[in-house]
Amino acid sequence: MTAVSPAPLNIVIDVEDGKTSDPDLLFVNNNDEKSVEGVVIDDEIVPKRKMTIADGLHPLLASMKLFGLYFSRRSEEAGEDLDKNSRKWNVSSIYGAVVVALLWINVVRMLSVFTQEDKFGMVLLNKLITVTWAIQCATSQTAFYAATSSGRLAVVFRQTVDDSCARHSRKFSATLAVVAWSLIVLSLACMIYVTFFANFPSNIMIAPFQIHIILADSLIPDIIVQFITFYQLSVFVFSQAMTFVLAMIFSHQFKKVTKELECCLDNPQRQVSEVDMENFRQKHQKISMTVSHLDDSLMFSNASAFCCQLFCIIILLYVLIFYHHLLSNPITIASNAFWTLEMFFGLALTAAGGIIVHHYVSIFTL
Repeated sequence: MTAVSPAPLNIVIDVEDGKTSDPDLLFVNNNDEKSVEGVVIDDEIVPKRKMTIADGLHPLLASMKLFGLYFSRRSEEAGEDLDKNSRKWNVSSIYGAVVVALLWINVVRMLSVFTQEDKFGMVLLNKLITVTWAIQCATSQTAFYAATSSGRLAVVFRQTVDDSCARHSRKFSATLAVVAWSLIVLSLACMIYVTFFANFPSNIMIAPFQIHIILADSLIPDIIVQFITFYQLSVFVFSQAMTFVLAMIFSHQFKKVTKELECCLDNPQRQVSEVDMENFRQKHQKISMTVSHLDDSLMFSNASAFCCQLFCIIILLYVLIFYHHLLSNPITIASNAFWTLEMFFGLALTAAGGIIVHHYVSIFTL
């Protein structure tokens, strides 16, 4: 699509005879009060391209592509039918499948952390937290990969939104992306410091090494675990950030429909015509169907995020209450505080997204 700017291309059409120097361009000036500009193709003015949800979420989507959480199919890039070409593989889809496989292999590896000598206590509870977190990350990665691979997520991202909503969502998603990257970098820096500079035992993280397989030097397993942790942190943060931003977008659309209905009711008769009511119903139904479609795609990710984080928070609070006398090491105290804050942050994003959408749906229904 070719954009026409009135500054460099001031091509005036004589309204009486319709003559112009360029038959493909149109610029009409009526008494310097109103002007219409556009591109004429086959005697039709091509409308300006509407903003989509993907345009507003570009900062987050670009970050998610780095970790295989989201990728574009060939059919999407070429504008073809997703149903006919959704199974075509490309480099991004293969990369996403590899990340999914590695995270589930990591879950199996983490299950080896348990031994017959384990007894109920702080060490066993920490093992449960680590394994639960690994399962949550693998489940979220799988859910996003399946939603992207099947084309369901692309259907949601191709939904058009008004310019104001797109601009606000881009600013909000950019801010959230900065916060997410800051949290990931800070978390990874803490992990690296504890592992390599604080001489803190990391047998749980490098299982089965130093638990079932004893090594004289665990440097290589420690380095590999840092890369795995980097992917886990990214999946943990970006998957929940994306669902929260989508919930904000849909709640904004519900709120807009509600305001339009209130404006129609703001008249002496307090009545709405059948035509307007049908338009409101169709708008509300369209948004509801999009939310339902998104929930069908990411329900396993949202469910695992809520359940796993709630489980981890309960264990962390249990440790804080009944094993506070063992939290004498500053590194142990900082580690438990950090995990507690991170789990609360993730749980707040997951719960807030569902509450916000349900709130606006309930208001509209009432």
